[in-house]
Amino acid sequence: MKRGGYFIATLVVASALVACGGVSPWLRRYTYPPDFNYIEHEQLHSAMWQLAKSVRELDRAVRAPGAIDAPRRGEILILLQTMEAATAKLSSEGRASNHPVIDDHLPTLRRDIALALKGVEDDPPNYVLVGLLPGACMYCHSGGR
Repeated sequence: MKRGGYFIATLVVASALVACGGVSPWLRRYTYPPDFNYIEHEQLHSAMWQLAKSVRELDRAVRAPGAIDAPRRGEILILLQTMEAATAKLSSEGRASNHPVIDDHLPTLRRDIALALKGVEDDPPNYVLVGLLPGACMYCHSGGR
């Protein structure tokens, strides 16, 4: 096989491996700068589904009739901590990622979750910021960005 044939064969094999995802992490080391945070598609969707589930349950817990008692407060705390963990998985800590919308809005969402968590942990607890979190999600996902 001629030299050009080897190049084409190598290119075809490399393209097939990239398309199948076999070389992606390896190739990414050489195609993105070291300070770049590449967020995998599955990682993004997993975190977003977790956030959506938690926000839905959080909204239900806050809007349920009656005063928020200790067990419901505990449930709200767990949901906020779950949201904090899900957003931490996406955090690029000031580095650019392959999702500019996440880069723009994630720090604000993480701050809002932390403030809501602090409000719930206070004595007496304050649930105002917890009630605003579903709206923060809607702002980003409705095109208000």
